[in-house]
Amino acid sequence: MKKSENEIRQNVIIDMNDFLLEYGTKKLGHRDDLAEVIYQAAKDDLHGLDTLFKDQGEARQHVYEAVGEGFIADYFSDLSESEIAAKTDELALDAIKYLGKHEQELDAWKNN
Repeated sequence: MKKSENEIRQNVIIDMNDFLLEYGTKKLGHRDDLAEVIYQAAKDDLHGLDTLFKDQGEARQHVYEAVGEGFIADYFSDLSESEIAAKTDELALDAIKYLGKHEQELDAWKNN
């Protein structure tokens, strides 16, 4: 039975945030409020991650967006590159919103 797009999308969003929190731990150390710090940096503009991590976009492009782009390219194999890029941007924004709504549980999970 094939999973629905929404189920897969939700799993990808969780993976994106998991990778981002792991990267954040490497760059910022173990913090009880890591998810909150990352969310606050990126909630208005994902480029805030570049500033937070001081990595010239490494986390944003090669950790966060790359996971989403892989899903979009695989799931929607008939899209053009520009359509994939647009859907990837949308997915990344949805993933940051998810992070913001689940900061406490993600921090608790990461710190256990």
